[in-house]
Amino acid sequence: MSRRGVQLTFAGAAVVMAALVVAALGRPLSLLSRPTDTQTFTPLPTVTSTPSSLTLPATTYTTNPAPYDPSPVLITLVQLILVATGLLVAFALVQLVRSLLRRRPHLELHEEPDFAIPVVPGELLEAARERLRDLESGEPRNAIVAAWLGLETSAAATGLPRLPAETSSEYTERVIGVWPVDSERLGDLAALYREARFSVHELGEGHRDRAVTDLRVLIADLERVASRQAAERAQREAEQQAAASSSPGRERP
Repeated sequence: MSRRGVQLTFAGAAVVMAALVVAALGRPLSLLSRPTDTQTFTPLPTVTSTPSSLTLPATTYTTNPAPYDPSPVLITLVQLILVATGLLVAFALVQLVRSLLRRRPHLELHEEPDFAIPVVPGELLEAARERLRDLESGEPRNAIVAAWLGLETSAAATGLPRLPAETSSEYTERVIGVWPVDSERLGDLAALYREARFSVHELGEGHRDRAVTDLRVLIADLERVASRQAAERAQREAEQQAAASSSPGRERP
């Protein structure tokens, strides 16, 4: 269900509930109940005098309204409307929650216990070093944009899939964030790229210095991760070779 559909559903439910509240607080309908007139008559006194002195008392009418007794059909109708409204609102809430869960981006894949951090590609490190050299010369705006675009091009070498609603900049930031790098430096470099790409004001040497510092820190972090991964691979290979050499050979017949 679309966001507009959910809003219309809630609006319709609110109108129905408001109508029910107004109907419940309003005065009883005359078609459903009507007051019962009870007439009280004062009995005529006994005539004890001549007809000329006869006095007739005035007739007194007393009206007592009967209590409001709604029709069973109306009660059943109101109950059905309330149940239908509750089911409609519950269905809309379920659809809204499902839509939000489907659209939720899973950006923290590296925090999942069964997620294996990929090896830092050599292409990514080499591209980062080349972008650092290019960043130190040229016009600051163009140098910052070119540096980040180079990272975007090499980020796909990791093999991590790109999310459907993800831009290339967001994808690059998420991919590099898979490894334990300085997240503040990564976010600052991405912000500098967006500022250089989409702003119209002038960028100076201060922006270039920030970008150079950010990229240097990220390269150092990635190199440290790559070195640790290489050492771990070498250790595993040595353990496997040691286990293979220590296993007894087949007995000859």
